[in-house]
Amino acid sequence: MTTKRILVVDDEPNVVKSCARILELEGFEARGITDGAEALPLYKRERFDLVLMDLKMPGTDGLEVLAALKEYDPGATVVIVTAYGTKENVVEALRLGAREFLEKPLDTGTLLATVKRILDRKNGETVRGNLRTLSLPSIVQINCTERNQARLRIRRQGQEGNVFFADGNVVHATLGSQIGEEAIYELLTWEDGDFELEMGASSPEKSITVGWSGLLLEGLRRIDERAVEWDGLDDLERRTEDTEVEMATKKRSEQLADALSELLSSSSDIEGGALVGIDGLVLSANVPVGKLDETLVGAAAAAISGLSRRSVEQMQRGEFFQTLIQGSKGNIIVTFVDERNVFVGLTPAAVNLGMAFHEARQVAEELAAIIK
Repeated sequence: MTTKRILVVDDEPNVVKSCARILELEGFEARGITDGAEALPLYKRERFDLVLMDLKMPGTDGLEVLAALKEYDPGATVVIVTAYGTKENVVEALRLGAREFLEKPLDTGTLLATVKRILDRKNGETVRGNLRTLSLPSIVQINCTERNQARLRIRRQGQEGNVFFADGNVVHATLGSQIGEEAIYELLTWEDGDFELEMGASSPEKSITVGWSGLLLEGLRRIDERAVEWDGLDDLERRTEDTEVEMATKKRSEQLADALSELLSSSSDIEGGALVGIDGLVLSANVPVGKLDETLVGAAAAAISGLSRRSVEQMQRGEFFQTLIQGSKGNIIVTFVDERNVFVGLTPAAVNLGMAFHEARQVAEELAAIIK
């Protein structure tokens, strides 16, 4: 039986050394490197059955290495190791073809079980991870935009939910006795839970006809409504004046929509705007110009934001807060709102960019205050 070969890539020498030693004691042949730039040349020279790679590395980071490996060898099996707070990169890693995600600090038992399971080819194309690392809205968006046929199984505290994808949409979902849209809306409230994404799996039935973006928006609206109800109960205990209670019970979604509407009505520079999560989910939008699809606005904003954040970090320019993309017919301004969201503003070509930047930063601060 041929010994399986594993390449470990991490910028921390102690992590590389310990992982390689653990794998070798289990009978694998392991090679370790601390520079992402060396990964592809080494992979080309030697054959590896699996690559275990850190996502966040200085210089050539895990996303760049993953993209290069998949371009050279589409069949490369790559397991990404990540820490909390890098969801935008995890989303991109899934798009690029990462097989599984492990959270730091690594547990020896989990590491070995994961490696053995993946190298057992009978398991087929299954991606595994936890919702802490990759949220359900992100998983839905990726599988629908990529038009994957797949089954997503999520387990949490003895409960199991299933979501089926086909033809660019969510077609069926179950959670206990709940079936269809109601099951999805409940699953969207889960922030934790182990998941398995089985590619190629078909759905036993079709219980959902609403488009995937509509599902996510309605699910988030319900979550927001629940939060407002709880906030309302707290406020009623603290406040006695009717006007204050009315302000407290106003939905955050309405406040976000009002902020964007006020921006467009008062600005001569910005003609469209949206609040977008780093995973591409549009939380609120007002983009009348050109009848743009909000889904495309979200996907573009997430891509621009992710690239900008990584570039600022790699070029040692501090923290990302704003970026500009200019086209012949207009501009795109992406502005930091908080760690999980950005504001994207659309302007015509002939515009006072200084004023547009100022207005974008102002509305970003307003949106941050609403969603905090």
